[in-house]
Amino acid sequence: MSKIRIMAAVSLLTAVILAGCGDSGQEQTWYSEELPAPEQANYETIQVQEGEYLRTTGGSLHVYYPITAELCWEEDSIARFREILVKKGEEVREGDAIATFDIEVSRADREEMTLSLARETEALRLGREDRLSAIEEAREDAEGLRDHELRIAQLRIEKMETEYEQFVYQSEREIARLQKSLEELEEKAGNDTLFAPFDGVIDSVTFYNPGDLMTADNILVTMHATDRFYLAADNGADALRYNMDVVVEAGKKNERKTYVGKVVAVPAVLPASVPGTVALIELYEEISQEDLKTSLQYQYNSEELQGVLLLDRSAVDSEEGKSYVYVLEEDMVQKRYIVPGLTNMKEIWILDGLTEGQTVIAD
Repeated sequence: MSKIRIMAAVSLLTAVILAGCGDSGQEQTWYSEELPAPEQANYETIQVQEGEYLRTTGGSLHVYYPITAELCWEEDSIARFREILVKKGEEVREGDAIATFDIEVSRADREEMTLSLARETEALRLGREDRLSAIEEAREDAEGLRDHELRIAQLRIEKMETEYEQFVYQSEREIARLQKSLEELEEKAGNDTLFAPFDGVIDSVTFYNPGDLMTADNILVTMHATDRFYLAADNGADALRYNMDVVVEAGKKNERKTYVGKVVAVPAVLPASVPGTVALIELYEEISQEDLKTSLQYQYNSEELQGVLLLDRSAVDSEEGKSYVYVLEEDMVQKRYIVPGLTNMKEIWILDGLTEGQTVIAD
């Protein structure tokens, strides 16, 4: 509830009380026979003070990790399960091995590609020798020629040299293609490991029998990243609002620590993967993973008023639905009916019946 709404509600409450219960707000001053005179007793007293009224509300939290992954075999090669290398709760680093597989590569394809590469390489060697030999012979034949015949011989030699260069280029290109294909085939056969995509913690592990065929539907491991997290609180009543400050307690029973944070997301703006009644809290300061594993509690100011009269709850009694206190003034004890407002675990907001600085008996 905002301060403006609280003040409006208080004004209305005060008007109703004062109009309908005129006697309740009036002072009743009289010497109480139930209490000894001030000079005969050592009363514990408190003073009515003007200050800040706060009412805190809270609950429990759990950790929500937004970055998660489901790991499975997604390559186009045929893989069969071999071994899982991690366990639930284990911390892993990006690139760590998660599982291994046996990759099925066609032996016939590999042998055929190897044979084609050898043939093409040998054809290039022999073709070079034959063509270079023919070019050398043509040059020797042209040495005794002149004029028109020499020009014709030179053109023939140039043509042979061009054909030689084209032959070498095409042959080397085909050899390179075969080599790359063979390397990819070998790489595919050696790509038998599933790796962690980021630093994180293993959430679940599914085991298969060695030799089981793996597909993208076979989830082997689920994990979450630990470098980003939120604290999630149930917000079914929509009490937590965006950008609201909250105080979080964490740690072991005798070593509780306090952290300050704010609400960064409420159900209306959260993705479908987050429960619909959850609000997310982000801390302003770092918290250890050890503390995140302990009981997490949060508090926030659900009611907040400035400059109101406050009195300790221990000084207020009631009878027949009316609240009253004993006011100590000089040598007199006076019973005073009051109109209380909001109440927290320690203090009561006084709407009417007392003024700042008055002394009230607490016991």
